Amino acid sequence: MQGLPSKAVVSVVAERDRYCAVREALEALGPALPARLAAAKKILIKPNFVSCRHPLAATHVDASRAVLEYIMPHVGGDVVIGEGPALGEAAEGFDAYGYRALAEEYGVPLLDLNRAPTTSFQVFNENLAPLTVRLAQPALESDFRVAVGPPKAHDAVIVTLSVKNMVMGAVVRTAAAMGPGDDKWAMHQGYPAMNINLYLVAREVWPHLGVVDGHVGMEGDGPIYGSAVPWGFAAASLDPLALDYVVCKMMGVEPSDVGYLYYCGRAGLGAFVEDDIEIAGSGNPAALTRKVKLHATAPAQYDWRLGEAQLAKLALF
Repeated sequence: MQGLPSKAVVSVVAERDRYCAVREALEALGPALPARLAAAKKILIKPNFVSCRHPLAATHVDASRAVLEYIMPHVGGDVVIGEGPALGEAAEGFDAYGYRALAEEYGVPLLDLNRAPTTSFQVFNENLAPLTVRLAQPALESDFRVAVGPPKAHDAVIVTLSVKNMVMGAVVRTAAAMGPGDDKWAMHQGYPAMNINLYLVAREVWPHLGVVDGHVGMEGDGPIYGSAVPWGFAAASLDPLALDYVVCKMMGVEPSDVGYLYYCGRAGLGAFVEDDIEIAGSGNPAALTRKVKLHATAPAQYDWRLGEAQLAKLALF
């Protein structure tokens, strides 16, 4: 990607204080990050509120505070915090998780992506026929997107990290609750199609900065009902695919086994091999690795691969 060094830099920090870890991870990225922020006109900070009623599933406000406090002195444009939850209303999450006070303190508006103007976008149904969903225009129009969230096991695509966080926030929930007839629900078309759909939307709303708050992760019945994994790390990168690659390894998951990440790597959206990634920061990914317990359906989730003839017919690359 233009403006990135020859190797993707992923910073990893071992630290017991969540705010300090995220802040240090951002600082470890060096001068490239301030330069990118200064050039941006519309900055979207996207936390993960998949549920507004399960704090373990959501991005802790201190992680977003660290991001906001770091970027504000460097920005040359407008900053907004936006999210489109799957369960509950964004206003509920902003209140419950402390984001209302954070936004007021910094004079930053809060945006419900589920209520924003939309643009139609084609993905695929379970039979790999065209299917239309709607994407939030503010996510599409932002020229610097920041995905901030915890590392979690997932009930359909193995893990959810920075790339998926941005993607599923951009797909709007078009009904009162996620379920049949809703666009977020429509992304879930079986394992092969869902991984393709995530990749297709990712191309449109690619994060420019990924931040993984690993102070506490989630294993088991993620992305909402899983168990806490006390961890004590933060990681960040201007190449979110490289970031997700590194954190996948830290979770004990082979990145190429995660379908949507594999497709993003195959399309060249970021670094997806170790030789193309440089680790910065005070943390040692190997020392911080945990074998995270995956969702009970994980064995079936690995069955996402399509043959080369099918991929060619879909013209994905």
